[in-house]
Amino acid sequence: MNIDDVVEHKLGEKSAEILCSSGFQNMTFYSYNGLGHYTIPQEMYDVCSWLVRQMGISGYGD
Repeated sequence: MNIDDVVEHKLGEKSAEILCSSGFQNMTFYSYNGLGHYTIPQEMYDVCSWLVRQMGISGYGD
């Protein structure tokens, strides 16, 4: 279940759709069960891995 007491999940999904339709590329929308309006290690790992891939850095998370 994706419950965020600050931003509704459907608004996050809609934001991702709008960004994609506006031409943003290499974007992925993830949902993390039970996350709420906080962060967890898996989310930070996913963000760092995405940034590393976009920047072409090798050696992180290989």
